[in-house]
Amino acid sequence: MYIPNSMKKAISNAFYDKTINLLKKVDTIDAEGGVTNKGYETTDTFKGNVSFSNCKKIQEDYGLDYQIDISITTNSNVTNINDLISYEEVVYSVSDVLRSDSHNLIVATKWRQ
Repeated sequence: MYIPNSMKKAISNAFYDKTINLLKKVDTIDAEGGVTNKGYETTDTFKGNVSFSNCKKIQEDYGLDYQIDISITTNSNVTNINDLISYEEVVYSVSDVLRSDSHNLIVATKWRQ
């Protein structure tokens, strides 16, 4: 089904009100060639609709056989599987990015450092 851009923009303005951070591992190399891990820093942000309550339904609808902790609908295309994202100071690992005509559904699990 074709979804016009004006409808996608209206959906975005109405529902995508939460800011999610995209994290990347940052390493530095000193003058002697030693690599130091500086941890993870926000490299990008995107807006989305965040939900914690419908995870079981999403698992059933998409046939996911693993636990998910967060689902995000967004029109952003910056995330991929295994990316790290954060929302409200909790870090998640993206387990799937399910694309549709009007949005992307990102599902993720809590990430342990």
